[in-house]
Amino acid sequence: MLQRMNAMSQPIKKSVNVRLLSTIQHPDVAAETFDIQTTGELTIKGAQPYIVYEETQNEKAIKTTVKLSNDSALILRSGGVKMRLPFVKGELQNGSYDSGYGSMMITTNTKQLNFENGHFRVEYELLINEEIAGTYTLELIYTEAN
Repeated sequence: MLQRMNAMSQPIKKSVNVRLLSTIQHPDVAAETFDIQTTGELTIKGAQPYIVYEETQNEKAIKTTVKLSNDSALILRSGGVKMRLPFVKGELQNGSYDSGYGSMMITTNTKQLNFENGHFRVEYELLINEEIAGTYTLELIYTEAN
């Protein structure tokens, strides 16, 4: 029976096309918008979906893992950038950012968070030393790859 339970609890993995739309509004500066399209992998462990994809920034490879749910999310980045960004709607959450020159604590203040049918959207303020460093909107849309 133990073997059968393990087989049933194996994660489901699917190749997906990933589109990231992000807008960054720093104080007193025009908003920046980024539109990135890549491929990744959707893993479902139990009822928990995770998206994993890689991107390149400043010629450095960055692996990003996004843990998604209806009321919270967690973005983990490793490689050229190390970052932990937690989101809980309506709450301040502590995360971290490591630039390679040192690590700093950062805080997210999640204003809106929605996730359904392969479409994740979060609006948040990023705080450093209790001051707003910027207001961010991130949309992650994934569809099964053919």
